[in-house]
Amino acid sequence: MLHIGKHFRLGFLPSFGSTAVGYVGEAEPDGRMSFFNLRAHDADIVCLQETHFRHLDHPKLYTPQYLTQYHSTFKTKARGVTLLIHNRVAFQMHRILTDPKGRYIILVCTINSRIYTLVSIYAPNAAQSQFLSQVLQKVTDIQLGTLVICGDLNMGLDPLKDHSSVVTCSQHGTSSQRFRQLLHRYNLYDAWRLLHPTERDYTFRSRVHNSYSRIDYFLISGSALPYTIDCTILPLTWSDHSPVILTLAL
Repeated sequence: MLHIGKHFRLGFLPSFGSTAVGYVGEAEPDGRMSFFNLRAHDADIVCLQETHFRHLDHPKLYTPQYLTQYHSTFKTKARGVTLLIHNRVAFQMHRILTDPKGRYIILVCTINSRIYTLVSIYAPNAAQSQFLSQVLQKVTDIQLGTLVICGDLNMGLDPLKDHSSVVTCSQHGTSSQRFRQLLHRYNLYDAWRLLHPTERDYTFRSRVHNSYSRIDYFLISGSALPYTIDCTILPLTWSDHSPVILTLAL
């Protein structure tokens, strides 16, 4: 936590839900409950997916502790990615690239005198590895400093460890292989798996298939490894996705 001068936390909420605006005071949406969960864990930077804001009409989320906000929106009330920066963070934005289709934000910034490239991704349900490859190429073009990627990538990295269903494992073997190849090509590491090499835990619950999978990730560059303290998957509550928290040393 920045206020003790030792580390800072990035909170990742993969599914904020179509009623994200409800945080301004409408009904109790799933995403709102999960967002409170992230606030309770004192996240300094919050990445939200599936905000469902449309072009030109997204409001500022009523979050007094997170007045610095960046949004990527789509022409219809679908998709959507948001980055929220806590007021206490010593933050300076250098460059930002947002997807006109509401799928990603690439933010180059300084946080407490260290330069970061922060990327928040919401991948489609098909051709995920192709989409990720295209985003990583864009990241490479503007990246500075330490790279941290968070996202609902809609695919698992390890078909045996990251899926509860054997059928699901066999179906996703090819996409998992391509996913691993991309990480190797771009020198990226799965932060949670590095810290939990043998553990099985999941971030997504499919009610339709009665299965669980880990499809929501923090991916970090090799330069971030010395600063990585913890990566935690929070319990599933109201949403079908679990929030994930990454803690980095300053």
